[in-house]
This record gives sequence, structure tokens and C-alpha cells, in this order.
Amino acid sequence: MNSARAHKWLPAIVATVAFTLLLSLAHSALAQWREDQGPAANKQQEINAFQLSMLNDSWRDAVLLIRRGKLKQAERNFRSMIDLFPPAPESHYFLASVLARQKKFDAAYERLTIAVDRGFSNLALIKADPGFESLRQQDRVKSLLRLIEENAAKTTAIKRRAVSPAMVGNGIALVDEDNTLWDAKWKILRATFRFDGIGEAASKTVQSGTDVIQKQLNEWYSQGLAAGNIGDLYDNHDRGHSMMSATLFPQLTIVKYGSAARNAGVDNGFNSKMFFNAITFGNSSTASAGRSQARHALTLPGFPEILFLQYFNNQMYIYPEHRDYDPKRGDLLPANTPYMILSQGSSGSDQPFLRAVASILAAFKPDVKAYLRQTRLVMPTVQMIFRRGQKWMDSEAQYLTARAHPPVFWSKDIDLVKMINLANQLNIGDIPPMVRLRVLSESGPRPGIDDFAGLIPETLFDTPGAIARVVRSTAYEKRMTISAEQTKPLGAQKLEFHWVVLRGDASLIKIIPRNSRGSVVDVVVSWHERRLVPGQPGMTTDRVEIGVFVHNGKYFSAPAFVNFLYPANQKRIYNEKNRIVSIDHADPQFTERYREPRLFVRRDWKDIYRYDRQSNLIGWQRRRGKWITNFTRHGAKVLETDDQGRPIKARVTRYKIETDKRGARFIVEFSTPAEKLLFYRYNGPDDRMGRLYQEPAQ
Repeated sequence: MNSARAHKWLPAIVATVAFTLLLSLAHSALAQWREDQGPAANKQQEINAFQLSMLNDSWRDAVLLIRRGKLKQAERNFRSMIDLFPPAPESHYFLASVLARQKKFDAAYERLTIAVDRGFSNLALIKADPGFESLRQQDRVKSLLRLIEENAAKTTAIKRRAVSPAMVGNGIALVDEDNTLWDAKWKILRATFRFDGIGEAASKTVQSGTDVIQKQLNEWYSQGLAAGNIGDLYDNHDRGHSMMSATLFPQLTIVKYGSAARNAGVDNGFNSKMFFNAITFGNSSTASAGRSQARHALTLPGFPEILFLQYFNNQMYIYPEHRDYDPKRGDLLPANTPYMILSQGSSGSDQPFLRAVASILAAFKPDVKAYLRQTRLVMPTVQMIFRRGQKWMDSEAQYLTARAHPPVFWSKDIDLVKMINLANQLNIGDIPPMVRLRVLSESGPRPGIDDFAGLIPETLFDTPGAIARVVRSTAYEKRMTISAEQTKPLGAQKLEFHWVVLRGDASLIKIIPRNSRGSVVDVVVSWHERRLVPGQPGMTTDRVEIGVFVHNGKYFSAPAFVNFLYPANQKRIYNEKNRIVSIDHADPQFTERYREPRLFVRRDWKDIYRYDRQSNLIGWQRRRGKWITNFTRHGAKVLETDDQGRPIKARVTRYKIETDKRGARFIVEFSTPAEKLLFYRYNGPDDRMGRLYQEPAQ
């Protein structure tokens, strides 16, 4: 994770996982607990990586609770954190902040005193915290602030537990507090291992058995023509629920988790934390909150970035789609990425894919595998070979089709013979690079008209190998300019760039090259209704996908993806000039459709838009049952009209998100007398647009 190439990408990625100023300042406290490489002076004050990880998660969750006004629940969280690790002064500080917000000032002062006694030194945090606004001017608190300044000049007594790489042995790589460190900068856990002499002690059998795959891999390995799986880690992340057989794959090193890791829960479910210093693949036949682990990860802030970091760290996992991709429920995945492999089915459906990945890794020539690891191209190359190795594929042209790059794969399409031969035939000069994307510009929702005061952004995530947008604007077209120029050839390769519509109506999608190489393009995607997935009877989707590939003269690369997710629960009508006519959020046929609640917030109205003779938007009418409200083109609620029904006075309207008793989120509009008034004037009876003589609120 420390290479110059990693540093080039990570700062932009980390920016997407920041939550609030308070939380970022709190995280700085974790970074200040420097790793102690020698014996700790005070064993009672040691903190291990898993405790630091749990504190980080708890602080994040509690700060989000504060933002949502759930102070009592936040208070319980902070008290639990103190039980987890009492020496951490920030937990005591945050508890004091929550108590102050509840006007429990004496209790807040007492807890702040404990934080200072424990070495609290983050003066910037307390100055930025609005929870202490009413306490900061008290003399007793001013004296504590002076002590905090004194603490800042000292070295905290809390030390990270000393760590060093653990020697693997007997096919086991143990993750525990002695070889795992908490990386506060990237918010990950890094377990490190030593593989000294593992080759001499390892089994000479790659795979046990006598089928054609096992025989071929064992023969290649015995002749020095294949690397085998020596040094490869297998990380089961469902506590043995769907476990690869160590007997069948004797060269694999199995990741095991010690008690501290298990207590922290980093061994189960989607792997959002664990990074290793070796080639790693794994699986988790589990679900989360009614979602597959893939959908869970793709709809949470920061998790797609973790997926990319894994991919870039020679690490990849297989997850069952678990009812997120079937004809009954449709395609519920918000995006397609190259960062993982999803298996059709539920528990156990991942096993054929685990064998496929293990076999591909084993089939690489030794020098090729070493080069792939060094250049961080192991998993992009595995993905390329896995996709080329489908049974039905027999031409280069078929590789650039939707069938080759679905969000979910079927085990019946795996051709292991083809896959291991492709892997073994690969030479260093033939390896294609990883496609790297970057958004240069894009259209977006208009404030007060499309996005209702910026409550929910269109950007789901931006990562080098996958970009995802949730379309929210009323505009008929979504426009983006995207660059793949940071995709660098390996050696003297000359790259050809290919942008391919994989999902969606190609007649509604334009891909316009901006240069002769096609490395920068304008993408224009028109509004898409829900539609059937070609070749999959009964399967519907609301997603458009564009695949991006490079060809190096020998092979196409693994794909990168540009995704557009359209709202399934909106009935939209556009006119012949592609202007929005109406959006109905309450049509019964559409509201029955499932929508991802993390991405789409419920509304209960229908908007009908109005235009002048030149097709300029002049406003809209909102209908909610018997209630009708008119809005100006600036999104302000009309209060007064002239004798032609044109608005002359309007009030700026605000929006907020609330949660019902079942936890479902919905948008509420509101206006107060304090909101800004807008006034309109018109140049004659034919003027429908009017002009403002008081600018709208920003």
C-alpha cells in the first residue's frame, strides 16, 4: 500500500469517505497513537489494532447519530466505547459533548475532566464542536482548556501494541494483535506475514485429485512451468459456512483469525477492513440487512473505494448475489465493477468460482506471477482471464459484449481448461494494463429544481476502475466527459481504447471521442425506462453500463465500468423536444417497484411542468392528493399571481429528509416566514418568464 502508484490514487479516494469536521478531527487522535516498535512501557495502556478499528467505527457511527439528533443512542454508543477501551480520552470527550447537547452540563464537565486526565489534547476538536458552545465560556471549562493545551505538548501514554510480521506455518496465516496494525490514514487493518522457506516445506501437489485440471496443474508445477499456489492466501469470511477444502488445495495458505480479530468482527461478512501483504482471494456466503454483500458494499459511502483498494492490492473476493439478481426481484445491483466476482445463487454458489480463481493463480508462470504481484496487476489479469475463459466465448469480438461482463456469473459457464491454458500461455510482455478512469466534467441537477437543495448527490462513487451515478436530474440527458488517459502501457505496448455499451439502449447513448486515440470521450445518455436484460428472460434492470477496455496488441484488458442507475419508482413523461412534462412519484404501478432505500428517498407527489412558447421552463404544479401547489422556475412556492396567473411573489422552499417509524426515509418540503421572498416582473402580456428584481436565495 505504500508504493508511489498507490499514493497517486489514494488521496482522492479517501476524500470520499470523510464524514464531518468533527469526525476527521477525532480520527487525528487515532493517528497520533504512534506505533511502538519496542516493548511497551505500560502494558495497561497498550491498544491493539482491532480496538483502534472498533473505536474508529464507533466514533463514526456515533457522530452520524449526533448529526441525526439521536443523542441518547449516541450516548449509549460512547459509553460502550469507554467499556471497550477506557484509556482512550476521545471517547470520554465525545460522551461529554453528547451530554452537553442534552443540557446535562455538570455531567458533561465531569466527563470532560476525565478526558483531560486521560490525556485529551485535541484543542481543535473542542473548538469546532458546537456541542460545547454553551460551556466554553464557563470559568471551570476555561481552566480545562488550558490543561488541554498542556496535554498537547506532551506525548500520550497510550501506545499501540508492537507488531511484526508473523511466520506462516502448517498452511495457516494467523491474524492477531501481534502482526496486525491499524492504518489510521486509510482506515484499514493490515496483517503482515513472513513466508520464509515456505516453498521448501510446501506440498508439491497444487490440487489433490485426478481430473484433467488437477493433473495439468500438478504436471506444470513439477516441471517449473507454473507457479502453483505457494504464498497465496485464502481468506474465508463467513466463519467456515462456505469453506474451500484445504485438502484439495494443499498449497494454499489459509487465513485464520485470532480471538481479538474475531471479537472485533473483522472475520465475517463483507471484508471492509482486512488487507494482507500477499496475493489474497476469498469469499463470504453471507448477506447483510437483506442485501447481498455486494449490494451492501456498493450502497455505503467509502465501501466501493475499499473494493478498489483491495483490487489494487492483489486481493479479491467472491460473493453470492443472494436474490439481488433474479427474475422475481430483478437486477437490484446499483453498479457493475471489476473488483469482485458475484456468483448466481446463495450460500455455496461461490465454490466453483473459488476453484477457478485458485486455478488461474496457480497456472501463471512463476516469472509472470511475480511481475503481476509487483505491478499490482494480479486481480485485473485474473478478471481478464476469467471472463475470456467462459465456455461460450470463441472470439475476440465476443469479449466486448454484455454477455462477457455481467454483474453476476453462472458457474455453468466456467471453462477451467480454457482458463488455466490462457493463464499459463501469458507472457510478461502480453499483460494488459488496468484501465484507469477519471471524470473531467459532467452535467448535474439544478438546485431547487432537480436535487431539492442538494439532499442526495448523483455521485455514488468515483474509483479508477468503476464510476457510478444515480440519475436524479429532470434533464432528458446525462452528460459526462471521461478520461482514460491515465491508463499507462506496460513497456513498449501501444494501446487502443474501446468504449462499449454493455447495458442499455444503444440508440439512446452517444460516446463521442475527444481525441484520435479515443482515450477521452463525451458520454451522453438519454433517459432510460426499466427494461429487460437481453438473453435473460424475465430479468429487468434500471441500470446503464458502459464498458471501457484497452487492447495492447495481444489482449483486451479487464473492463472498467461507467454506470448510470435510473429511479425505478418514477413515472416520467418527456415531450417531443425532450423537455420534462411530468414526474409522478405516487403512481401505484411504479411505487410498487423495489427501490434501493439507501439511494432513493420516497416522495408522495406528482410534478407537472410548464413552458413558454420558446420551451423555456416557467415553473411547475405539484399535486399531492387534493392539494395543489405552484412553483416558479426557481423552485419557489407561489404566493401571489397577477391577472394572467403569472407568479409575482413566491417564497423559497426548503427540503429535508425524515424517517418514518419503519425506518423508511422520505423528503419533506417546508417554508417558514423567515424564508426569502422572490418578486417577479414581466415585460408585457406575452412574457411568461418574467425577471427577478430580487435574486433567489443560494
